[in-house]
Amino acid sequence: MALADRVASRAAERQISRSVDPVTMEEFGYLLSGQQGTVNKSGVSVTARRAMSIPAWKRGTQYLAEQVSGLPTHTYRDRPGGRERRADPLWLKRPDVETPWLTLVEHWIMSMTHRGDGFAWKKRNDVAQVVGLRGIHPDRVKKGLASDGTKAFQIDGRQDVGYTTREILHIPGLSLDGVWGIDVITYMAQAIGTAAAAEQFAASSFGQGNHLQAYLSFKEDLTTAQADATKAQWEKFHKGMANANEFGVLGNGAEYHTVSLTPEQQQLLETRGFEVTEMARIIGVPPHKLYDLSRATFSNIEHQAIEAVTDSIMPWVRRIEAYVNFDPHLLPPLNFIEMDPAGLLRGDAASEAASLQASIQGGWMTPQYAAQRKNLPAPETLNYYQRPLNTAVIDPVSGEIAPDPTPQGAPA
Repeated sequence: MALADRVASRAAERQISRSVDPVTMEEFGYLLSGQQGTVNKSGVSVTARRAMSIPAWKRGTQYLAEQVSGLPTHTYRDRPGGRERRADPLWLKRPDVETPWLTLVEHWIMSMTHRGDGFAWKKRNDVAQVVGLRGIHPDRVKKGLASDGTKAFQIDGRQDVGYTTREILHIPGLSLDGVWGIDVITYMAQAIGTAAAAEQFAASSFGQGNHLQAYLSFKEDLTTAQADATKAQWEKFHKGMANANEFGVLGNGAEYHTVSLTPEQQQLLETRGFEVTEMARIIGVPPHKLYDLSRATFSNIEHQAIEAVTDSIMPWVRRIEAYVNFDPHLLPPLNFIEMDPAGLLRGDAASEAASLQASIQGGWMTPQYAAQRKNLPAPETLNYYQRPLNTAVIDPVSGEIAPDPTPQGAPA
């Protein structure tokens, strides 16, 4: 066979192989890297890594992870007279050798926002007490139910061993069956894939397209040398900041034209802007937290910040608290952890000072606790309650003024 025939034959073979192989080179790279993706109608393989390449998605999930993991977490015990602060367990002080509590919570939030479930291995000491928690990547966990209906797990690399909730702490995200969280990447593959396709198309359009801002036109044809000379002369007199305010002089029937964005390009920019709103809707974060301030004003930005805490952060906080406190292997009876969002709900300095003052004078907050809220020295001499002298306590039975309820020896 002649060389030309062999070349044509090999080209035909490559064409046939491309027609029967639906995997693009980019998707093939994801397969080689071990990424488990979902191909949607946009033709983009959606994985957690691909989702994190979308700026709006990355910022939204990062915002939730950082805000939730940064909340102070303390341990309390229920008492008949109220709760009291307890010493934090070892798994809360130091979950793992190189993992603080902040990093573990951050790992859970990222796992739940992408794969729907958060996992941690319970590290125990010689007497079977849980002394640490080691995060497990959700892609390594195979989930199932035992014959008695309890959760069963298998971990990648240990397929011959089955585990239960005694060994693994499981925190599910939003669930359809009440047992396992829904895989967000799979359920939202169409929306995330569309955003990723728009990112890819925008990069290709601006990287390979020809986007002129202005041009000169002549009625007669120009040679290459004449065109280069005209361009060089125009740039000499009109290029740069020094010539920014100069006016142009055209001759030989030349005309100056400006080029604006085409309708297709303008629609692409609108699509890029819509991505922010769409990603914020999926993640559950207000758009202004993704740095989209198109609907934010000076009059409502503070209220939007408070709504971000109550509507976006607190649901994840309550979810982590609920499943940690529900696990009987982590805390003794009547003990529980609580994550304090008070720092995120603070307003401006004047409003916060007025709120603390009203709480102290109202008689339900001690000056010591107010000082602790401000991270100021709080000696024991500030541990007392005030009672306004211009009010009185009414006995609920007789309806008459009750005796002074202030204990003996309390500060006036």
